[in-house]
Amino acid sequence: MLFSPDVEFCGYCITHPSESKINFRIQTRGSLPAVEPFRKGLNDLMGVCQHVLDTFEKSMRKYRAQREEEMQ
Repeated sequence: MLFSPDVEFCGYCITHPSESKINFRIQTRGSLPAVEPFRKGLNDLMGVCQHVLDTFEKSMRKYRAQREEEMQ
């Protein structure tokens, strides 16, 4: 889990399962606008998702290569 020293509280709620909306609440320390920690958090999340995808694809390539070897 990643933490930002500038953020005091961060949370979200989904308004309703049938709606495509999410409400975020970011409370920062001092007078820092919440936009920057939010943007950084989204960029960090994209990096984590990319890592998971890369790891999954690498494992799938390895698995498929191993199955091909077994079939020969």
